[in-house]
Amino acid sequence: MNKNIFHDFSMFILRSGLGTIFIAHGAQKLFGMFGGIGIDGTTKMMEGLGFSYPYELAIIWSSIEFFGGVFLLFGVITRYAAFLISLLMIISIWKIDFSNGFFLQNGGFEYDLLIITACIPLIFMGGGSWSVWDV
Repeated sequence: MNKNIFHDFSMFILRSGLGTIFIAHGAQKLFGMFGGIGIDGTTKMMEGLGFSYPYELAIIWSSIEFFGGVFLLFGVITRYAAFLISLLMIISIWKIDFSNGFFLQNGGFEYDLLIITACIPLIFMGGGSWSVWDV
C-alpha cells in the first residue's frame, strides 16, 4: 500500500476519535446533553475558577469543544480546531488539574496531556486528504 494512504487513514482515525470526544464534551457543557451540566453549570464552573465574564467564557469554551469536535470529525480547518482544543487543555491543566498531580484517578492532568499530544500531529500535518476542507 501507498505510504500516503496510511498517513491519511491515521489522520482520519485521529480526527474521528478526538472529534467524537469533543462533540460529546461540548454537548454536555453547551446543551446539557449526555448528563451534562449545560451552559448554566458551565458558567458556574467558570465563575468558580475565578474567570472574569464567566457566561461569555462558558459559551466560548463550550463552543470550541463542540464545534472544534465537529470540525475535527469532518476535517474542516483541522489545524485551527486542534490548536484551540490544545489551548483549552493547557488552560484546564493550569486552572484545574495541575495541583492534583499527574494521574487522572487523582484529578490530575494526564488526560489533558494526552489530548494535547494527540492534537500536535493535527496542528503540524493537518487532517490529511480525507478531510472536507483543510487549510
